[in-house]
Amino acid sequence: MEKSTVVTAYGASFTATFMGYSINEWVAIGGLVIGLATFLTNLWFKREHLKLAQKQAQGE
Repeated sequence: MEKSTVVTAYGASFTATFMGYSINEWVAIGGLVIGLATFLTNLWFKREHLKLAQKQAQGE
């Protein structure tokens, strides 16, 4: 019984927090998520490029 009470309380807190955001706050959150995704994608591509460059340098 206690577990369901805790889950309900956390669920209600989560819902109240995220439903209370204005459109400007949602846009800001979306911008942060897109910026973070772009950064991580760029980091991954740079790492792959470095691997390829190292393989090429070893082969020559």
